[in-house]
Amino acid sequence: MAQEPKMSSGRALRGSCHCGRNQYVVEIPNGASEYAQVLFDSTAHHRIASAAPLSAFLRVPLSWYHSRIFPFFPDESRATIRRVYSHLAEQRRFCGFCGTPLSYWSEDPKSEADYIQLTVGSLLTEDLRDLEELGLIPDESEPDPMDIVSTHASDQESYLIGRDITGIPWFESMILGSRLGSIHTTRGTEESRDGRVRVEYEITEWTEDDAAEDRTGEAVESTYTGKRKRAGTDDGDGGNTA
Repeated sequence: MAQEPKMSSGRALRGSCHCGRNQYVVEIPNGASEYAQVLFDSTAHHRIASAAPLSAFLRVPLSWYHSRIFPFFPDESRATIRRVYSHLAEQRRFCGFCGTPLSYWSEDPKSEADYIQLTVGSLLTEDLRDLEELGLIPDESEPDPMDIVSTHASDQESYLIGRDITGIPWFESMILGSRLGSIHTTRGTEESRDGRVRVEYEITEWTEDDAAEDRTGEAVESTYTGKRKRAGTDDGDGGNTA
């Protein structure tokens, strides 16, 4: 097996569970991105465990992975925040509060024990886009900037990171033209007349039949919108500290 390079100042990929109690950083040494892989798996083994028809993982050397927990209340412990399901020679980690799957580790074969597979969906949106720049995803999308501030591998201070909810261009380009391409996403911004309230929204629609267009070429409006207000965020939104 090729020897992994020594750690040096490089770039970092960040991830977290949905509630933010579990957070991690993958520190990638300069010129070592070839040791990372994005894996798509549709086998029953991962399909059942993830409850999804297709699982996506970022496989990196275990030494690049650094994790931290952020309890929101005094009675929350490491054991309750970071849960582990072990079976034979493998482990799956997930958040004990929001349930987000975080990682998969296996020592079958033995050489695989030096790596960890992180769920691609748990990466922050900005860093998901960086997978393309790192050469792990075909470069077929346009850049899509976001407001979140990047974290570099040299940063030592730990803090609660925020999460952006915008789309991932490289993934949307992958499903374009497929049966999944009938998923359509609309984003926009609305502002009150006095300028004191600003709302950013994202609507995802799925149509089973592409023929659901009327004779004028406009999509037929559904009689049931299915819209509902999103529940409030967790108590620590925007101001949580460990």
